[in-house]
Order: sequence, then structure tokens, then C-alpha cells
Amino acid sequence: MRKSKVLSFVLVAALAVTAIPINAFGTVSDEKNKLSDLQNQKQQAQDENNKLQKSKSDAQEYIQSVDKKLTNLATEMYKTNQKLSKTEGKISKTQKELDNAQVSINEQYEDMKLRIKYMYENGDTQMIDLIFNSKSITDFLNKAEYITELSQYDRDMLNKMKKTKEKIASAKSTLVTEKKNLQTIQAQQKSDQTKLTNLSASKQQELKNYEDLIAHNEATSDELEAEISAQEKRVASVEEQSKNQAAAEQARREAAAKKQQAASSNSSTGNTSSNTGSNTTDTSNSGNSGSSGTVSGGGFTWPLPGHTTISSGYGYRGSEFHKGIDIPASAGTTIVAAGSGTVEWANYSTTAGNWIGINHGNGVYSVYMHMSALLVSAGTKVSAGQSIGLVGNTGASQGNHLHFAVRKNGAYVNPWDYLK
Repeated sequence: MRKSKVLSFVLVAALAVTAIPINAFGTVSDEKNKLSDLQNQKQQAQDENNKLQKSKSDAQEYIQSVDKKLTNLATEMYKTNQKLSKTEGKISKTQKELDNAQVSINEQYEDMKLRIKYMYENGDTQMIDLIFNSKSITDFLNKAEYITELSQYDRDMLNKMKKTKEKIASAKSTLVTEKKNLQTIQAQQKSDQTKLTNLSASKQQELKNYEDLIAHNEATSDELEAEISAQEKRVASVEEQSKNQAAAEQARREAAAKKQQAASSNSSTGNTSSNTGSNTTDTSNSGNSGSSGTVSGGGFTWPLPGHTTISSGYGYRGSEFHKGIDIPASAGTTIVAAGSGTVEWANYSTTAGNWIGINHGNGVYSVYMHMSALLVSAGTKVSAGQSIGLVGNTGASQGNHLHFAVRKNGAYVNPWDYLK
């Protein structure tokens, strides 16, 4: 009877040992697998973010290269336009010279015709007068030679004037050809400018798409980071619970071993007391009790003469603060200095594109952004109304316009306080 009770106790203890730890370690493994999956997802998001950042950087570099080409092209277009204007002026001047030469030829021709007519109508009388009125043969020959020279002079003058006219006409023809060549160059430059502008706009949109994807990816990474942090806490909690269960199980095993040893000891002493068996049975039941789980204003000249439309004003637009005013105009429109001063900088910026800053003294600067070409350089002294650049679409810009701003002691201020 006592042997049967001891065997029952051993079986119960064995079942307790095999049940709890298996479930506990299985839970830890599951939670760690979840954590590993989240970490893999985060790494994939980071890898994707690195690719997007590289693509964004490439797009920015490409936009900068296109902006540089646009800047050079705008400068060449400006020079071509100046050459075309000068050539047209020369053509106009040459045409006047040609008209004057024709007038002189006509006058000389009319005079010559009158003299020939007179000599023809009065030929015999004139010869008789020469004979009788000449004091000597020498005087006669001199007068006859004068008449011949006069006729020769008329012919020579007429030929000379014709040659002058031909020379002027040839010069005009050369200028007309030069004008046509310049117009062909100008048309090609405008075509190239349109293509580059469209390409820049396309890349700007591509850049915005990359920025949107990066923002979405970073938000996803933040969410994964939060999930990983929470999962790490769950893993730590389950590991702690498993550790506590293992400790409790170890204590149970030791207690069971002691009870088994005590039971064996009691069995070996014989039937000294009838109460021993009942005590043993009570002790074995206690082993199945379960487990625990544990500026001063108004002085500036308008920077874009003839263009007064404002596409975006100074102040908030949505959640962003616009630090100047945007004045739209076609590419190549001349931009002038708002006031006299010294050009502090004239260079390229990824955001501002081709831009200029003019120091007017007393901490006041006027700022001009997104130009297609710069007509002045740093250190240049400029006066109000002087040409400094051409309207463009360089930098972070969406369409041809001038972004005009004013800085006072290093901070952007309302430009309307300084414009006339």
C-alpha cells in the first residue's frame, strides 16, 4: 500500500516537471521570432531609405547640372540678343548710307545729262566761240581740254559713286546674312531652353516624389522602432516569467526529491506507526498544489519693371512661411537692383538657384532668387534700376519668376515695407 502511494507521487511530480517549462520556452521563442521579424522589416525599411536618399541626391545633382546649363544658355541668349540688336542697328545705318549714295548718283547723273545735252545742242557754236575767242592756239587747246576733262569727270564721278553704292550694298548683304544667322542661333537657344526647362520641371517633380517616399518610409521606420521597443519589453517580460517558472520548478523538484527521500526513509523503518502511511499520503497530495507565474521703408525701386502680378505673397502659405514675394515673368526678363549698394554675393544655391544679395548699408539687404543668368558679380557697385540678372526657374522653383526678399540684420522682413 505504501509502495503504491510513493509511485503515484513520483508520476505526479514527473508530469509537473515536463508540462510548464515547455509552454514557457515556446512562448519566449515565439516572441523572439516576432522581434526578429520586426527587426528585419526595419532593416529593409532602412535599406530602402538609403536607396531613396541616393536617388534624391542624384536628382538634386542632376537638377544642379541642368540649372548650370540653363544659366550658361540664358547668358548666351542675352549676348545673342545684344548682337542681334547691334546688327539691326548697323543694317539700318547702312541702308541710310545706301539711300544717300543713290541720291548722289541720281544727282550726278542728272547734272551730267544736262551738260551732255547742252554740248550736243550747242556743239558747233561752242567750237566757233572757242576758235574766235581764244587768244592763242594754246588758249584754244586749254579750253578744249577743259571741256573734255569735264566730261571725263562726270563719267569718273558716276563710276565712283556706283562702286560706293555696290560696296555699301555688299556690306548690307553681309549684315543681313549675319542677322539671319543670329536669328537661327536665337531660335535654337530658345528651343534648348524650353527642353532644359521641361527637363528641370520633370526632375523637380521626381525629387518631390522621392521626398514624399522618404517621409513615408521614415514614418514607417518610426512605427517599426516603436513596435520593436514594445516587443523587446514583451520578450524581456516573457523571459523573466520563464526564469521565475524555472526557479519555481527547480524548487518543486528539490521539494519532491526531499519528500521522496523522506518516504523511502519511512518505508525502510517498518510498520512503527499506522499514522505514517497517512502522513505520507497527505505529503504527496501537497506536491500537486500547482505553480506560481510571475529697415527704413519705401525707398526701393520695383525690381521687375513692367511686371506687377504677385503669384505668392509674404507670410504664411499653408504651414510654411514664405519669406518674400514671387513675381512671375517670362524667362530672360531683365531684373534690376531695387536700390544702390554693393553686390555681396552672386552664385548658385540648391534651393535659391542663381541668386544675388545686395548690401544697402544699415544691415539691409535685397535678395533676388531663381535667376536664369547673373549679369553682375560679387563686389560690384550697383545703382537703383541697374540690370543685375535675368528671370529664370533655377533651384527649388516651379515656373519662371523672381523671388524678391529683404533682410534686416540677418532676418527676413516684409519687403512691402521697403518698396515704393
